[in-house]
Amino acid sequence: MARRIPLPRLTRRQRSARWQRERRQQAVIVTVFSAVLFFVLGLVSWAASDSYYQTNLKPAMKFDGRVIPMRDWKNERAYQLSRFYVEFGVPPGYENDPQIAEQKASYDRSALDTLEEYAILDQQARTDGITVAPDAVEARYQEDFGQFRSRHILITFDTAAADKALDDSNALAKATAIRDQLRQDPNNQELWNQLAKDNSQDPGSAESGGELGWVGKGQFVKPFEDAAKALAIGQISDPVKSDFGYHIIQVEERRGPAENDVVKRWFAGGFTEADIKRHTQHDILRDEFTRRQQDRGVVSPTTQVHIAQIQVGTPRPVGGDFQAFTDQLKKVADIGKALDAGTDFAEVAKQYSEDSATKDQGGDMGWIARGMLTDLSAENELFNIDAGKLSQQHNGLTVTTWYKVIEKSDARELDDTQKKTIKDNAYPYWLNQQKKAHDVSRLIPGLEFE
Repeated sequence: MARRIPLPRLTRRQRSARWQRERRQQAVIVTVFSAVLFFVLGLVSWAASDSYYQTNLKPAMKFDGRVIPMRDWKNERAYQLSRFYVEFGVPPGYENDPQIAEQKASYDRSALDTLEEYAILDQQARTDGITVAPDAVEARYQEDFGQFRSRHILITFDTAAADKALDDSNALAKATAIRDQLRQDPNNQELWNQLAKDNSQDPGSAESGGELGWVGKGQFVKPFEDAAKALAIGQISDPVKSDFGYHIIQVEERRGPAENDVVKRWFAGGFTEADIKRHTQHDILRDEFTRRQQDRGVVSPTTQVHIAQIQVGTPRPVGGDFQAFTDQLKKVADIGKALDAGTDFAEVAKQYSEDSATKDQGGDMGWIARGMLTDLSAENELFNIDAGKLSQQHNGLTVTTWYKVIEKSDARELDDTQKKTIKDNAYPYWLNQQKKAHDVSRLIPGLEFE
């Protein structure tokens, strides 16, 4: 059995010294631990606040000195993507499928463009004293996102008919006779089935009693949509003429926006009815300013320039196809070299231009007046250089364009096609003018330029 060796006993002074030493060590440990803890917590807090700033508060754009934050841009992008998912049949859970990555990327710019447009509309509405009443927003919301279920019988035109007027008259007479039969018993399913099968020339619905299913605004041609909007439930329309022929229409049901797939997707994504109505309000403002610009009319005769163009797609590395990107870069360079060497503009256009409407005519676009081009920098240059001169290279997001001024006139009458072009371009032309008039800075990398 081992013998235990007794340990030496400490004096009171030694015990006190050891206790004090241990207290000092504990204090040092606590101090160091607290410092490390506070540093880590501070670092985490800083990272969290910086992440929040980068995600939500960092400027995506500045408009006349006012910051539009990243949060607004991301919300707008998510809003537009939700609509894209529904319209292109992307089911929930497949939003990150790589097959739609390229399409989704386009909404980065679209969302920023929309925020810029909305800022302009809001500013101009305040300047002009325009307000949009809540009941007008509600009515437009119901119109834009409400849906109806309908059926029809279509009598088409004979495109090969020698006598178009006679063919139209025969189609109308046949449609009128069908209308009269249906009005005797509007909701008789067997009658609809038989008449649609025997007469309708719409292959998509003839075998199903003319049923067209649930649709919303913009899904049918305008004459059909306008007629359906005015019909009472169950009413049989008079023959409605469209480019397809004559339609006999019956609206069977209507339902509100809450049943619309797009609205459902927005709600599922965290958007509210108020968010949708905010967009609806801007749709109303856009229509108002479009009307105002179109109502200004056109001045004729007016200054015009006769121009030719060479237009090719802007080189972009899309979908990883770098060979196509390289080929397009070379084409742009070759055009520049040819023009710099004095090669005839028309010959260069015939060889290189990708605009099918003008290529074979040597790029000849005819006469243009102000308002026919929405590229304001190109328009300004063309109206200020001499006849026979070439423009600089104009680089857009999707196209690269060179122009030549062939001749000029200080007072030339506008034809109907030119007047229509000016009217159709009235809103985008005005919007581009407003963009130049305001101090706009786009601050998202890659989206700085329009």
